[in-house]
Amino acid sequence: MYEKDSGKQVEPTVSPVALLKRYDRLKSDRTNWDTMWEELATFLMPGKVDFITTSTRGTKRAAEVYDSTGIHALQILSASLHGSLTSPSTKWFGLRFRQDELNENKDAKNWLEKCSRGIFQEFGKCNFSTEVAECYQDLVGFGTSCLQFDVKTKESNFDGFNFKACHLAEVVISESEEGKVDTVFRKLKLTARQAYQKFGKDCGDKAMKALEKDPDQMFEYVQAVFPREIKGEPAMVAPPHQRPWACYFISVIDKKICKESGYYELPFMVPRWAKTTGDVYGFGPGCIARADVKTLNSARKLAMRAWEKSIDPPLKAMQNGILGKIDLRPSTVTYVRDMNNLEPIVNQTNWNADQLMLGDVRGSVRRIFFSDQLELNEGPQMTATEVQVRYELMQRLLGPTLGRLQSEFLNPIVERAFYSMLRGNALPPMPEVLQEVGGDLDIEYVGPLARSQKMDEVTSIQRAMEGIMQLAQVNPEVLDIVDVDKAGRTISDRLGAPADILRGAEQVGEIRQSRQQQQQAQAEMDQGQQEIAGAQQIADLEQTVNGPVQ
Repeated sequence: MYEKDSGKQVEPTVSPVALLKRYDRLKSDRTNWDTMWEELATFLMPGKVDFITTSTRGTKRAAEVYDSTGIHALQILSASLHGSLTSPSTKWFGLRFRQDELNENKDAKNWLEKCSRGIFQEFGKCNFSTEVAECYQDLVGFGTSCLQFDVKTKESNFDGFNFKACHLAEVVISESEEGKVDTVFRKLKLTARQAYQKFGKDCGDKAMKALEKDPDQMFEYVQAVFPREIKGEPAMVAPPHQRPWACYFISVIDKKICKESGYYELPFMVPRWAKTTGDVYGFGPGCIARADVKTLNSARKLAMRAWEKSIDPPLKAMQNGILGKIDLRPSTVTYVRDMNNLEPIVNQTNWNADQLMLGDVRGSVRRIFFSDQLELNEGPQMTATEVQVRYELMQRLLGPTLGRLQSEFLNPIVERAFYSMLRGNALPPMPEVLQEVGGDLDIEYVGPLARSQKMDEVTSIQRAMEGIMQLAQVNPEVLDIVDVDKAGRTISDRLGAPADILRGAEQVGEIRQSRQQQQQAQAEMDQGQQEIAGAQQIADLEQTVNGPVQ
């Protein structure tokens, strides 16, 4: 599952004790976050508790949840992000050059189009969609998520992708001076058998001893990934211990490095919903809605107790008024001396006030998660215009967050996928023009939400062209200020049209030159015919004046 070296054993250059101390220090700094995440998980994602308390497998984790408003709102927002940004059914990204002249080259443009389609197809073959969906849930609920992106190789050739959404309880991070996550520590729990399968005889002395007696005994390992001092180019082929990102697996109980490796790109993507100055971890809608979710859950719990008492109220009776015990089961008989001595205790709950309070809190939770704006209303199927309006609304609501998601999440995924397939000979051959001059790449998002963001530019171009055409009726020379070719290409790019439907600049020039030659030849032919017709008219006129030749 990891990029492997040729099998040559590399001596560790980092102390395992130092790495474990750094992990413990980073985990200690995250204590306050663990407390908050444990609370959020209890009410929003019951399956992801275990930040502070460790539960056994199969434990009933939703016992404390009495209201599902927060859970439902979180699922709506995370599903909207998944469908709008990384839809599995629609190609959501493209590649383009930073140099405009290369973007106008048909061969170079078509090559990038084939590359982006190949990457998207590989995403569809692996578990990308399912793991990314889980990351969106963590991002909305906790404000931080972590996705591990591994590249599978076979004889140094590309063999596919593998993704894993990491539980935040397993991960601690650190930032660079620029505020980017560049260090990730992840704790793993492996059985002795799994550890041997992963590390061989280097899995640790304790695991090797347990391999025969108790192969299912659990052992802890820490994976440390951080930048090396000496970095190479992303596409450079280098042995794992010389790659820009170092990777170490350490046995916690043995304090021993089990494996040293490396990556060309950081294999962990750690997006943050929003971040305050000085904090490493982010905060999201779940953090903001925490108080309302807790209030709603407590109120619903009390309301359920009150409903139970109103339906099956406690009873009061005289000490000597009942023969035996009160039996509250259906179709049973309780014998009493006097019915007046058996009365329910009246419940004085104001149900109208309770329901009003619950409704206000539910509305607050839904607004924080944007559910009132994003959830589809019941009724007929929405038109294309209504869908576009919905995406525009989502763009305005989530604009700042989308920018952070692109820089911390989507860009690293696409870049790592591209360079991995390029190194693994899984992309089409590079055209000659790129082999000669090269080119810098940019990632262009063409999903539904990205197209909605670009529609303002398309609309502006169309309105400008309409206004210029009206002015041209007064003065046709105003058309000289418009680069129609560039306007057409810009509109096509912004609408996400395939690159192969547009002709390259050279081909367009040849077509126009050929059309000009045809028009010139046609003009010369028309002129010749006019000259012949004129000569014939003169001859006919002379014959009429002078009479027929004798």
